[in-house]
Amino acid sequence: MLKGMLRFAVLGHPVAHSLSPAMHRYALESLGLKGSYEAWDTPLEALPERLLAVRRGFRGVNLTIPLKEAALALVDWVSPEAKAIGAVNTVLHVEGKLLGFNTDAPGFLAALEAGGIPLEGPALVLGAGGAGRAVAWALRKAGLEVWVWNRTPGRAEALAAEFGLKAVPLSWARRARLLVNATRVGLEDPEATPLPQEFFPEEGAAVDLVYRPLWTRFLKEAKARGLRVQTGLPMLAWQGALAFRIWTGLLPDPRGMEEAALRALGEPCA
Repeated sequence: MLKGMLRFAVLGHPVAHSLSPAMHRYALESLGLKGSYEAWDTPLEALPERLLAVRRGFRGVNLTIPLKEAALALVDWVSPEAKAIGAVNTVLHVEGKLLGFNTDAPGFLAALEAGGIPLEGPALVLGAGGAGRAVAWALRKAGLEVWVWNRTPGRAEALAAEFGLKAVPLSWARRARLLVNATRVGLEDPEATPLPQEFFPEEGAAVDLVYRPLWTRFLKEAKARGLRVQTGLPMLAWQGALAFRIWTGLLPDPRGMEEAALRALGEPCA
């Protein structure tokens, strides 16, 4: 039984733009729980001090860029999935101990299923950073053939070797059935895209983890080519819902969390 005020937060740098407060406030209200969810700007060097504050009075926190990898060494226990991926995005505080989890990977798969995106390979993951690692690991665990590309080929090759994947040139996108943009391309410049138009396959699906803007050039061009598409919000909502379940034992409605994020973006709900 959950009693008293529950305190949560998202830690990252920068973090003022985060949609997590809107989503988790919806989760608290929809489940009738008393609590708060804050956004704490936390540069990498401030993470140890912030986690001490979590031990003193928070039920749990989310971690975002650039903290996910560093948290591995700062929590008391790490789930096998988070250890394999190399990143913690959810921390649960229990009796003075901090437990680290990764809900990005299961959240990505749950979002695909909820959106009717077929789990068909080969899948090409664009990007070998933290988000790319989580997506590649999830798709590999789901049994797909997974390819990875990165602007710096050495990073793609290292990830491929670690996870048993294949590092490929960008032109291999033509043969993929699932494309996932796990880079930040499109975030800083809405007209930028990680994939030239001529490399899109004739059929399949495309997912962009960027959600500002909601409809990136990558997704617009994929849709124009006839591919099924999914924005970054379903994954964001699902990873948040799964984190909330870790903290409370209760699963909020991911669609409701997604709609809360849409409202925070100023976008109409479907």
